[in-house]
Amino acid sequence: MKKFLISISFLVLLFGCKADGMNTIKNSLQKTDDYFKSLSEGTCDDCLLQKADNFFKEVNEGSRKSNQSQNTKTYDMGHGQKLTVDISKSTPSNSSNVVKVSEKKEVKEGKEELGFWGKTDKFLKQGANLISKKDKITGLRSLNTTSDKKAKKRGNQALNWYVQHAKKNNVKVFKSGDAEYDRVQNIFNRIIKSSHYRNDKDLRFEVLDFEDKNAMAFGGGYFVVLSGLMKVATDDELAYVIAHELAHNSAGHIEEQEHFMRMKDVFGKKPTNVQRTMFTNVSEQEADRIGIVYTALAGYDPCASATYWEKQKTNISSISYFRTHPSNPQRAGANRKACAVVKKYYTRGQVSPNVEKILQCNELFCNKSGKELEGGKGGGVVAVIEVLADTIQKNKQAKEEQRKQEIEIAQANKLLAQKRLLTPPNIGWDNTVAFRYQGKVNRHNQISGNSFGFSRDLSRGKFYYNFNNQLVEAKMSLHSQNQNWYWFR
Repeated sequence: MKKFLISISFLVLLFGCKADGMNTIKNSLQKTDDYFKSLSEGTCDDCLLQKADNFFKEVNEGSRKSNQSQNTKTYDMGHGQKLTVDISKSTPSNSSNVVKVSEKKEVKEGKEELGFWGKTDKFLKQGANLISKKDKITGLRSLNTTSDKKAKKRGNQALNWYVQHAKKNNVKVFKSGDAEYDRVQNIFNRIIKSSHYRNDKDLRFEVLDFEDKNAMAFGGGYFVVLSGLMKVATDDELAYVIAHELAHNSAGHIEEQEHFMRMKDVFGKKPTNVQRTMFTNVSEQEADRIGIVYTALAGYDPCASATYWEKQKTNISSISYFRTHPSNPQRAGANRKACAVVKKYYTRGQVSPNVEKILQCNELFCNKSGKELEGGKGGGVVAVIEVLADTIQKNKQAKEEQRKQEIEIAQANKLLAQKRLLTPPNIGWDNTVAFRYQGKVNRHNQISGNSFGFSRDLSRGKFYYNFNNQLVEAKMSLHSQNQNWYWFR
């Protein structure tokens, strides 16, 4: 119950805050870190909080000494010993009046009791611990209350359900010894050694005989690969896709999205499907960057992350709506740039000996974690700022992606409308129409696709064309003809 109350109180405090931008937060983070460090080291005599804390300490100490001097009397017993007697009671000879005998020795003081600001900071740290955890990739806190153990349990359960569902639909599940399974296993063994899961020994994947060109992550390091993907991907390309799915797990994307949307629901407007879609899109882009590094470190060509998407078909209609994934050309372009800067880590067929160092910091991502301050010594404020900064940053990225897609959707719809206008409409002609023709005609100062139909004796007919996104029908009758067989209405 106590943890629940701390969590709710902390969330109200955290999400009630207003931020003036990422620069302000970064500056505040550094200033807060320096401030509390100076407090803990006692080098901040001019700080307002330090003055207030010193004042209350002096008042308490003065009160304690005053009471002690009025109620006790100390006698020097010699040999470094002192006898303190309680003289507030009527019988001085009573042995219970003897308070203590102290030796002239240095006694190591216990931990100093926290003042108001220290207790507040400790409370903030407890709240931050309840609603966030350190991101494996960045080293900073993000909204996520799911432990690694729980994430693995949920991922395993989700994978089990997926496999059982596949079996019920007569989909084959490949096993060790099958060529498809062994191919994934060999690639996976190298990728796992080059990832943030390199010390985990019980990760699991499945390979299903299904025609979709896809692979899916379930959280906790668990994923599935479909045979449709394996038929069109080289080993390098398959390694990139596996690395991409593993990166989703490393970054905790499944759990982060769940908690991010839940917090928006509780403390703001209910998240829309578009917001969920944009958050997923941003996560896909991050998983590509992480996966490209994994691929290079495992000894597979990181630029396969670009060639795979360059081979996929693309049409204008695929970008005419909000998308959970970048379009194929966008993805190929972004991955081509990313692979160029990490290809120096790639040695064909060999796992890099510097995996740990490179995963700590490279050209595509950096772990910024350092020594964590304790609660009561500035750790609470720093933790709150990290959570707030991460939340603001992810929300900003999602909004930027939405604005970008809105522009792309508008452009795509304009092109699609033009295409529809120039495309002759498909008409279900009846048996009175013997001759049919499709082409383009200028109507209302606009070129439109047209479909014509004439009777067998050519005395009458109909034509249809697109105008203002509507299908217009018109009838024709023979008016006259000339030597070129032109018809006039």
